[in-house]
Amino acid sequence: MTALSAGLFLGAFSAVTGFSTDAEARTYTKSRYVNNDRCYRVKRIPQLVEVDTMGKLLRGSSRSWVGNAQRHGALVIDRYHDPVYIQTERVLEDQHVTLVPVSCR
Repeated sequence: MTALSAGLFLGAFSAVTGFSTDAEARTYTKSRYVNNDRCYRVKRIPQLVEVDTMGKLLRGSSRSWVGNAQRHGALVIDRYHDPVYIQTERVLEDQHVTLVPVSCR
């Protein structure tokens, strides 16, 4: 019986190893082409300008009298005049073209 059990063990072992060799992953090689293209969408960016409405002072604020102060009973107005500025511009970012990555579809 020992020979019989040894034979059964060897038979079972060879069956398991037979299944395990069939179940193992096999390696293989293949040739393929890889697409290394990169696609971009072109986007034009306009110039970014900072506008300063109070750039250069041309004339400060002032007051003036309107009316005849010499005439008795006349209406006299103390008029306020706003300051006058020359508007200035400063370029923060010049116009340019930028490429935005997108899928190549």
